[in-house]
Amino acid sequence: MNIEDLAIYKKFLSKFTDNKKKALEGLETIKEILNTESRETSEMLEIYRKYMAGEELDKDAINKANNQFADLIKNAGLLGVFVLPGGLVAIAFLVKLGKKFGIDILPKRFK
Repeated sequence: MNIEDLAIYKKFLSKFTDNKKKALEGLETIKEILNTESRETSEMLEIYRKYMAGEELDKDAINKANNQFADLIKNAGLLGVFVLPGGLVAIAFLVKLGKKFGIDILPKRFK
């Protein structure tokens, strides 16, 4: 192996290592977001259960549950777009288009 090949190999290895770190950090962030969403969804369901049982709830609890439900709908919509070919580009376009019309399509955890 000559010096040029070794330099190319080291550069490739460096890029691979950097990208691996970024990917792992991104996955950790997604894991934290999903854990939070799961906890908030459980809280939302508990609030709705209490509401259906006729228990008294304050407006803050109901607003919190409704906001979480809106986030779930947004997540489902984004997931549907993401799985389509070119979905990542489509999501970026939809976010930009939504901002133009004053529509918030991103769940609060992704801001």
